[in-house]
Amino acid sequence: MLGVGAGGLWTATHGVAGVAWGDVATVLRGVTLAQVALLSAVWLGGLAIYSTVLAAALPGLGVRRGLLLNLSGSAVANVVPLGGAVATALNWRMARRWGHSDPAFAAFCVLTNALDALTKLVLPLVGVAAFVLVSVDVPPVLWGVAGACATLLLGALAALQVLRLRVRVPGPAGGASRRRAARRRLLRDSADRVHRLLALGWRPLLSGSAGYIAAQVVLLLLSLRSVGLHAPLTVVIMAAAIERLGTLIPLTPGGTGVAEIGTIAWLVTTGLDPVQVVAGVLLYRVFLVVMEIPVGGLLLGGWAWLQRSSPVRASAEVGA
Repeated sequence: MLGVGAGGLWTATHGVAGVAWGDVATVLRGVTLAQVALLSAVWLGGLAIYSTVLAAALPGLGVRRGLLLNLSGSAVANVVPLGGAVATALNWRMARRWGHSDPAFAAFCVLTNALDALTKLVLPLVGVAAFVLVSVDVPPVLWGVAGACATLLLGALAALQVLRLRVRVPGPAGGASRRRAARRRLLRDSADRVHRLLALGWRPLLSGSAGYIAAQVVLLLLSLRSVGLHAPLTVVIMAAAIERLGTLIPLTPGGTGVAEIGTIAWLVTTGLDPVQVVAGVLLYRVFLVVMEIPVGGLLLGGWAWLQRSSPVRASAEVGA
């Protein structure tokens, strides 16, 4: 994991952009405290928006606990190998402590991860549409990226429809078949729960997901401006789309070493200064990946301390 991350960062800076770390550090030292404060506010605002998605996906959770769940899970996921699985186990333990049932948490995981992947695949389509709307020629590689994303979206929707139909078809009788039937009922119940969540909370789920992606685009735009780059909004949207696609590859925490390569390559290709591009992208990635570790770690430590210092109280299931 460390090798992939470090190798990817070296390739993005030295191989793609052709810049030295010293030059990048010089640019980053010029970022003011006021700019850091603004970036921090946008970053926290995006997390607050995403907490509304988590609250809608797990009824009874609330925005405050959703923020705690998000940051504490990210802090764990960003520092240990297979961090996503460990973070899910941690969030499951926290949700159980708050009285949510296992089926409710399972539906929560399925729905939030599906929405996350959906927004990452839709954003490149938005970027290409923005180029078309402003009458800018779209490079062939971007048409290819958009086509691949559209194909994946259609394939995922088709696969979900097939799965939904299969779990509703009764299986044959028999001992082994009874076990398969039990698994089929479990899948069917989970699918029904996700469907109910979408039917009841589609507005906060979709608007929160879109708002979170918009906050990330703004964060990248401001990160680039903090290092002296004033890139067109269409270019920044596509850069954010490429960065988000890089995080779909779960090799390293937050796609570190993978997401940077594509983002820096795109921005450099548009004619922007390579040193400033690397500095801006790294500043952006610090907020998305690194900042979650100390902030989420402190929140997790505070939550754990409160659980140990307060008596254990039984709570009713709010997610049943």
